[in-house]
Amino acid sequence: MAEIGKVRIRIPSSIKRGDVVRVRSLVIHPMEIVQRRDGKPVDKNYLFIHKVTVAYNGREILEAETTQSISENPFFSFTFKPTEPGMLRITFLDTHGGKYEGTAEIKFA
Repeated sequence: MAEIGKVRIRIPSSIKRGDVVRVRSLVIHPMEIVQRRDGKPVDKNYLFIHKVTVAYNGREILEAETTQSISENPFFSFTFKPTEPGMLRITFLDTHGGKYEGTAEIKFA
């Protein structure tokens, strides 16, 4: 479990000005599932990614809230249209206060 919080980001190797870019990201995280007893959730402080934010050149371009129903080591994919070269930062927040970040530099070919 030494890799918990490691963020991987994949972007196309060649991007031209005006392209719509598909970004794929993954975070290594155990994502505890909710346990139930007699059909009701067991009261527990579950550990899962609950928020994902994406910023490009310091400006937030995406924010998503999730639930514990997503899989272990969750994978997220989205598209955006960069207007200039810059830094893409993806931040994953978990329910125990963990903050995991990854960056990718967007360059135009």
